[in-house]
Amino acid sequence: MADVVIPDWTKLGSTLRAARSRQRLTQEQVAERAGVSRSWLARVESGHRAAEFQQVLRLVNALGMTVVLRDREQGAEESAAAFEADDVLKSYAAAHEDIAEQRRRSWGAPSETGDA
Repeated sequence: MADVVIPDWTKLGSTLRAARSRQRLTQEQVAERAGVSRSWLARVESGHRAAEFQQVLRLVNALGMTVVLRDREQGAEESAAAFEADDVLKSYAAAHEDIAEQRRRSWGAPSETGDA
């Protein structure tokens, strides 16, 4: 599949729907692989904007695709920075846990170590 520019949620949804159709997969099959609900997948495919990035990455990964970040001003081969969806998910999860720990501390909640 050639690179696809994703300017908005509608284009993301139609691109993911096309990938699913090319692979002859049902929404149920892809949703199960990605660990999301079929109704959530249907909303993403229709361009719904409230999707969480982590879930979108799981969906992309379930379809055997990757997320590519590319500098628009340089040639595609020189500036391609492709990340496997799993690597992005791991980075996202680590950042999310850091934020959660900061919130726990700022709200005065006990940390996971049991400190008050």
